Amino acid sequence: MRITFLLLCFSLLSVHASATEKTTTRKPLPSAGVVLTFDDRNMNQWVKQIPLFQKYDAKVTFFVDHFHTLKPQQIVALKQLQAAGHAIGCHGVKHRKAVDFVREHGIERYLQDEINPAVKRMTDAGIKPTAFAYPSSSRNEEIDQALLKTFRHLRGGTGLAPNQRMRDLKPIFVPVDQIQQTGCLIGTGIDYADTEKRPHYLTEVKDAMDHAKQRGEIVIFYAHNISDNGPGHHLSPKALEEILAHAQQINLPTLTYDDLP
Repeated sequence: MRITFLLLCFSLLSVHASATEKTTTRKPLPSAGVVLTFDDRNMNQWVKQIPLFQKYDAKVTFFVDHFHTLKPQQIVALKQLQAAGHAIGCHGVKHRKAVDFVREHGIERYLQDEINPAVKRMTDAGIKPTAFAYPSSSRNEEIDQALLKTFRHLRGGTGLAPNQRMRDLKPIFVPVDQIQQTGCLIGTGIDYADTEKRPHYLTEVKDAMDHAKQRGEIVIFYAHNISDNGPGHHLSPKALEEILAHAQQINLPTLTYDDLP
């Protein structure tokens, strides 16, 4: 009788372990991909684009700061985005520039003031972040190493030099087989693509996606709001749709930070 009971317990534990493994196992990465990310606290605008993302079977990552100031409606919007398959990452407590803060106060104070409280509040709300995006792309190797003890991946940023092609911006491309050991991924901003400020950016973004597809790489982009007129830095829904449609056309999967090993 006791043996039967022990066998039953073992069987139940095995089933539980198997179920847990299935829920935490990520799909293998595709041969190439694009990581689209959006920053700050524009969740009431982001959530309106769920049907657009669904139209193209696209998944993206939203990096949120000032989580402690969010209203219940904004947290509901984040959970709607999460339920739709998108990832929610951390963008710090108060959007502080990491390098300046660490220079003045030290790395431990930075973790204590800017990182740990943000992660706790998000986790307590049922939104545990696996990734962090540096505000203003302010980072260095020392801070990377400290943050990679909490997050699986980070995101920094870089911009184009005058007359530089986006396909030649090497830091924003990572070979698929190097993603796991690349702690900090570098993106480039695509706000205002296809506007008077950046009239040729949409063409450059599409060309960079073609480049990633051809070379078996993952390319990383970031923007902020998704709207025609802001507030703040923004990418228009029309430009976003063109990017998503192009990804679908060339069979370049969109990946979230949660998808990355």
